[in-house]
Amino acid sequence: MAISLAKTALLFLLCATTTGAQAPSSPPSLTDADEIRLGQAIADDFVAQEGMQPTPQTRKIDDYLQSVGDRVTAHARRKIPYRFHFDPSPSFRSAVGLPGGQIFVGAGILAYMDSEDQLAMVLGHEVEHIDLNQCRDRLIKVLSEQHLSVSMADKLKMDPFLPGYGREGELAADREGVLLAMQAGYSAEAAIRLLQTYIILGEQMPNTPKEAKENLERRIAQIRAVNAESKLPKPAAEKPLSLP
Repeated sequence: MAISLAKTALLFLLCATTTGAQAPSSPPSLTDADEIRLGQAIADDFVAQEGMQPTPQTRKIDDYLQSVGDRVTAHARRKIPYRFHFDPSPSFRSAVGLPGGQIFVGAGILAYMDSEDQLAMVLGHEVEHIDLNQCRDRLIKVLSEQHLSVSMADKLKMDPFLPGYGREGELAADREGVLLAMQAGYSAEAAIRLLQTYIILGEQMPNTPKEAKENLERRIAQIRAVNAESKLPKPAAEKPLSLP
């Protein structure tokens, strides 16, 4: 699972998949409590598929991710319990947000980071998939397509939540996620540098789709515009990455 997930996640980051975007909504058929409970079931399936076993070291990293995530989510619109988890697989070179506030960060993407600001930007992006109800809407779609009720949490699997949310959905998560992290005192320049790293990685990967660099450059241009238009204070320096 880790290898295939890594390929999916990295190609998504490079290419901004064109899966149809989902508009924010709050259907009355799914309460926040339902979403949180079902999201936990999906997270449990992910943990099982990845074979994740907690250790003292991974728990310390979980705590660090949670501390940064708590600062970022302080400004989120949806006041649900966001939970941040470390996936120690080095081949998981991305992060993924799930319904109900569950977010996993792979060791592979942490290896590319050189500041806490970059981590905050990645967490902000995943938080916004949840905050904008993109994960929630997909959950409702999965329940409908698989003819599942909210009481059938054990039937939910991780796979339907791996694809991205379309070009516009990803740009929205970038835009709002950068603002969340900036409100927490982090630098938008960190997100730009990380995306530039993915441009370099894409150039080194065989068979990278030709639109990959163009999509990443579009994301970078949007972040630069958000940063320029924002009246939030600009940090003098980025915070060091303090992984245990």
